[in-house]
Amino acid sequence: MKHLINADFKKISFLTSHRNYLIVLSLLSLSFGLIFLFTLGVTQGKDLTELPAMEVIDISLLGMDVAAIMLIIFSATFISKEFSHDAIHTSLAITPLRQKFYLSKILFIMILSLIISITLTLIIFGLDQLVLLTNNMRTVSLNDQVLLSKLFGTVILPLFYSLLSAAGTFYFRSAAGGIMFAIGVMFLPALMKLFPASFSDMVLMLLPEKSLHILTEMSTVTFNGQLMSAILILLSWILISNILGLWKLKKADF
Repeated sequence: MKHLINADFKKISFLTSHRNYLIVLSLLSLSFGLIFLFTLGVTQGKDLTELPAMEVIDISLLGMDVAAIMLIIFSATFISKEFSHDAIHTSLAITPLRQKFYLSKILFIMILSLIISITLTLIIFGLDQLVLLTNNMRTVSLNDQVLLSKLFGTVILPLFYSLLSAAGTFYFRSAAGGIMFAIGVMFLPALMKLFPASFSDMVLMLLPEKSLHILTEMSTVTFNGQLMSAILILLSWILISNILGLWKLKKADF
């Protein structure tokens, strides 16, 4: 398992296309975070110095949505290449146990997404501190529980959707299928809100968007089961989608 994961990381190191994509992903995420921040006068009619420090951080962290979408695409395209050019025959010849092959890919995507998410989140936070200092505004300490909750939820967002994308790619055996599955789950709540509240509220409870939001605000959530329910919903989405992805891989006749 360790060798399989290391081999995937070496692909990123040696293949220019993968390496360049991740560099562009990082630059775009940071750039959009700063663009959202410095265009407040146009988008919201507010001056940066009018906002509290936590809201400044909230706005810049929107750049991580870009990272999440691009990681969805990367995860799907990376795994879909295993199903082209007879690569799957070579991979399964080296690793006959399909569950081990599947798990190595999922673990690779999970580790890579975590590294990228944590790194970009900390860089964005560092840039925010610099912006706050430059404008003589109060900075926020990493010891602040509310801030830690927001940063934690921000890290989980790209990780969650990249894992959904990977599982969807295994199930549909195509990059398009994995991307559409993860993007569909991401934007489905916006569609549900068009329906009557009696129906949409029930559906939204089961979709991951609300659970991800609860994680970012968990310091303000009293222990009434909300936090536990959010974690269970997110884990259910990951487990069920990956069980289906592994089932489809085992069933496939290559």
